[in-house]
Amino acid sequence: MDMKKLQSFYLVAKYGTLMRAANELKVSFPAISVQIKKLERELGVSLFLHLANRLILTEQGQGFFKEVGEVFKALERAKASIASDEDSYAGKVSISLGTDMAKFFAPQIASFLRQHPRLRMMLLTRQPSETMSLVASGEVELGIGRFRGVPRGIRKIKLFENGVSLVFPPRHPVSRLDRIQVKDLAPYRLILLQQGSATRNAIDRVFMRCGVDSQNVIEVGTCHSALDLVREGIGIALVHDICVLSESDKKLHRIDMAEFFGKKEVMLIYRASALLRMPHRELIEIFVKTAQSS
Repeated sequence: MDMKKLQSFYLVAKYGTLMRAANELKVSFPAISVQIKKLERELGVSLFLHLANRLILTEQGQGFFKEVGEVFKALERAKASIASDEDSYAGKVSISLGTDMAKFFAPQIASFLRQHPRLRMMLLTRQPSETMSLVASGEVELGIGRFRGVPRGIRKIKLFENGVSLVFPPRHPVSRLDRIQVKDLAPYRLILLQQGSATRNAIDRVFMRCGVDSQNVIEVGTCHSALDLVREGIGIALVHDICVLSESDKKLHRIDMAEFFGKKEVMLIYRASALLRMPHRELIEIFVKTAQSS
């Protein structure tokens, strides 16, 4: 039983499709299929049920997948045990996080990569729910976001608490108010994150409770798009604190609105079973220190 067969089986079982496994191994679609068939003949069992657009593990396949996974983990540990310091910063690191988090941590990530030029990084910008799925499935090693809950098998590290800030131009009428209430926002054009996001849902609930009609709204995909519109004098915006903190602009004035909209934890997550190498551990330390100093 050679490693090609085991790799082919493991990746097909992990992703559920021959095509994705073939792309990762950089071989043809038929080549993966041949390896799977050879492995099934060698074992004398069917490892997969073939559905329309997906392969599902049989009962025997599930047990075999678990054991093969342990084999690959053991190989990773063996390689790590003999790797030199230089070699330990080769290979790839994968991270999934929101666009606001990516911008906030960008200077630290860039500095880290400049120090370790042989290290490749896959940096994905995704919504928290997708980040959680990617980490849980093992497709991504580290995730950062505001997560509603963390399932078993996932470890979390609290980075900081992030709330909502009101951002407006220097001479906007709201700047003359001694203490801004939610109802004070009603007369003005509001720039908000798009409907469906957790932050927008929280804002809409508070608006409804305070009797604020949010019809005069411009929706944007990211906080930084909202800040650009504020600079142009288009309206006032409710954005994540972290996005304002990563900006340094005299055209923007900020008021903390946590009193009304609360704060949510920003966490770093990874699988409890993950084999964290030196680059992962150093990145986690960098993220924690950056968050603590913000």
